[in-house]
Amino acid sequence: MLENTFVHLPGIGPRRERWLWEHGCLDWHRFLAALEAGEIGRGTFTTLSPIVSQSIAALAAGDAGFFSARLPGRELWRLYPNFARHALFLDIETTGLSAYGDEVTVIGALGGGRLTLFVNGINLDEFPAYVAQFPLLVTFNGSLFDVPFLRARFPTARLDQAHLDLRFALASLGYKGGLKAVERQLGLARAAEIQGVDGFEAVRLWHRYRRGNRAALRKLALYNLTDVVNLVDLAQIAVDRLVRRACFPGTSIELEPYRTRPLAAEYLDTWLADHLA
Repeated sequence: MLENTFVHLPGIGPRRERWLWEHGCLDWHRFLAALEAGEIGRGTFTTLSPIVSQSIAALAAGDAGFFSARLPGRELWRLYPNFARHALFLDIETTGLSAYGDEVTVIGALGGGRLTLFVNGINLDEFPAYVAQFPLLVTFNGSLFDVPFLRARFPTARLDQAHLDLRFALASLGYKGGLKAVERQLGLARAAEIQGVDGFEAVRLWHRYRRGNRAALRKLALYNLTDVVNLVDLAQIAVDRLVRRACFPGTSIELEPYRTRPLAAEYLDTWLADHLA
């Protein structure tokens, strides 16, 4: 999708982007060729030639930040088709709602097709080195909750990556509410073991674990990792529908499925055996 995107260019909004598509400029290379051949008016378009060339180079280099800094917020979903394989799906649990007064208890992550769990008091401090590997973060409401919490907890960690917050992408499609509400609207299921668990129960589970109940940590971590794995499905659904909504003449975009669906329970049992032995 990025190769077909022009709304990250100065002075180009959805209408002018569609005009370019309708006049044969379906991607950056064709834009440059049309400009060179005089098939589109020069003027403003001529001044865009350098940044289009920069866009080609940035995509080849895997520089998601180049596009994140230039795309309108409502269009950040366009990063996903090109960067899904290098994205980090992320969700956290905390003891409350204040980034500076409460603690991060659990961080669940899925990157490179592998689940990773970080737990306060066990391996939470390994998170900064881990997150620095990824050019794109994918969250649900993470721009308002997860990332501010993580910045407060890890002030020097790299958390300035491109960021696709699915809450807003899905809301633009009419799916509104919290993560669990949106999952229900889209028919995503959760294991019976964690049915009914919400953010408030997650806090209680953490305190039970801190009092010595290891089963409470397993339930909390399973709840968290289910959030993470479901982000993959939500991203696929949201971006597929947004691609279709933005469809333009003369071409089509197929979103390659993110095929890895790690089993949270299996991963978790191994993790607990390794870390709580």
